[in-house]
Amino acid sequence: MKTDSKFAISSSRVAMVIVIRAFLLGAVFVLSSGRFNLAIANPVADLPFAGSFPQQEDGWTAIKTDEGILFVWNRKDLSFTLSIKGNEIRPMDAGENIFFVVDGLVLQIQSLPISNFAPDARTKKLDEKSILMAHRDWEVRFLENELLHSKLTVQSSSEKLANGREALIWQYDLPEGFRTADATKQMYLSVVAKDYIVLLNGVVNATASESTVRSFLLAKIATLKISPDRIDVKRLQEAIRKGADH
Repeated sequence: MKTDSKFAISSSRVAMVIVIRAFLLGAVFVLSSGRFNLAIANPVADLPFAGSFPQQEDGWTAIKTDEGILFVWNRKDLSFTLSIKGNEIRPMDAGENIFFVVDGLVLQIQSLPISNFAPDARTKKLDEKSILMAHRDWEVRFLENELLHSKLTVQSSSEKLANGREALIWQYDLPEGFRTADATKQMYLSVVAKDYIVLLNGVVNATASESTVRSFLLAKIATLKISPDRIDVKRLQEAIRKGADH
């Protein structure tokens, strides 16, 4: 997806991104690494999906389906899909950050190597729950010291998904100066996927309660499928198209 270069987000690490939705302006303000950037929220029809922009060796794309979109991400040593169902799905042009608005709910998708925050995780034989908590703590330190400059009270809970995978849900109230009616809390759901963390981010506000966002993130992560091989996006897109024709 393309964006005006002067609004591009250049972050030195994969970090939390706070989204404050400004409906009256038709825009989304993104705060990353201590700098404000403007990302215009466009409807699906105005932004490209799979097949309308070049496929890269490593990268993500979204394929339209009858029920919404199939999100596909190929990374070094990790390829996965997420099924995102919804009546109205709007991708947001936010530079290198991946955002969608799904029936009015904000969804950010991230992935990062475990070695970024726990380089000795494998040698220490950390289990998934320990890895997820180490990632949470790493991100919270960045938020407190580099991004928000405020002490956070973080609430966490572990979840066992239907497929047996461990998940961690954690959230915090946005501090004064960042909190608005459109964003009062940030909620995250993380899972271990091979040597990576896959992370989903949602926004709690006046119209999206904690329970709503929690259920929303759990429903999305339940569709996570890790591929043993690199995903052939063109072949997958063709298979979806043929299935829709029947």
